[in-house]
Amino acid sequence: MGTVGALGLAGCTGPLGGGSGGRSALTMMTSTEDTAAYQMSQGLAAVVNENSDSIQISARPGDGAKQSMRLLDSGEADLAYTDTLNAYRITNDKGAYGDKPFDNDIQQVWHYYDIQGGLVTRESTDIRTVNDLAGAAVSPNPVGTAMRDVMLEHLSHADFNLDDMQELALGYGEEASALAEGRADAVTDIRINAELTPSYVQEQYSIVEDAWLIGWPDSTVSSIQDDDTINGSYYDASTMEGPNYGDRTEEWWTDTVYVTFVRSEMDQEVLSEILTIMWDNVESLTEYHSLASAWQKKSFLSGKLSPAIPIHPAAKNFFDDIGADYPSS
Repeated sequence: MGTVGALGLAGCTGPLGGGSGGRSALTMMTSTEDTAAYQMSQGLAAVVNENSDSIQISARPGDGAKQSMRLLDSGEADLAYTDTLNAYRITNDKGAYGDKPFDNDIQQVWHYYDIQGGLVTRESTDIRTVNDLAGAAVSPNPVGTAMRDVMLEHLSHADFNLDDMQELALGYGEEASALAEGRADAVTDIRINAELTPSYVQEQYSIVEDAWLIGWPDSTVSSIQDDDTINGSYYDASTMEGPNYGDRTEEWWTDTVYVTFVRSEMDQEVLSEILTIMWDNVESLTEYHSLASAWQKKSFLSGKLSPAIPIHPAAKNFFDDIGADYPSS
């Protein structure tokens, strides 16, 4: 609540408000101070502020993607991020947004980063694919995380009833011991942009030496790919060190795709300048966090935007200018 209170004046400036030296003052919200998302937003703000005479961005920490989007809706933030599944629910008044829908229309701008998710069991269990999870005790990511929502949505395409699976409420730091001690049958493995392995995952594989990455049958993957509200990808075993794939050379991982959003009335010239500065200064952005290096790839910036959510016209023009493909909505 303290964070929200501190942001109380942010929305008064708005996209065309008066910032320092007459510059438009914008507030960007992502997540808490200890996250890569926040560090990347700090870098973006610093680089834009250094390279623009007309825009000033203030990157603020918050309680996470869902709070950030509520602040975007209320006008206390001008740019915010969330995952595409949550954004789909926002734009269609589904889930929690059925009772408390947004007042404003939101639009996508650029792909922020991914978190890949897998499910891990012990090789000594009988669980080999997600279809074997009926009756199992599973931690599908911690309660309240976007990754849990995405994992459960993926599992809803598997060949069993989700009600037959026992959902555990474990933090990431608890999962390794729960799996090793038999209190959990399956826990999570996550990667960021398929390259960064969190420390808890490294610890997990040092504790659970017979960890086995649970597979996704072709029929389940096919069903997931027909659902344009969620994403996933096959990754080569050599790029996802840690889990045992058995004789498989690749496996399906869920993608929690985080995207930057604005309200639909966001000024096109302002947004175009932000995107251009970002594109021209990726090397400087990576000094704040290495994950920002992905923003130099056209396919990364636009390729995983959701076809189920509108894209801001300024973003479309920018993608057209740099020759980047984006999904039609």
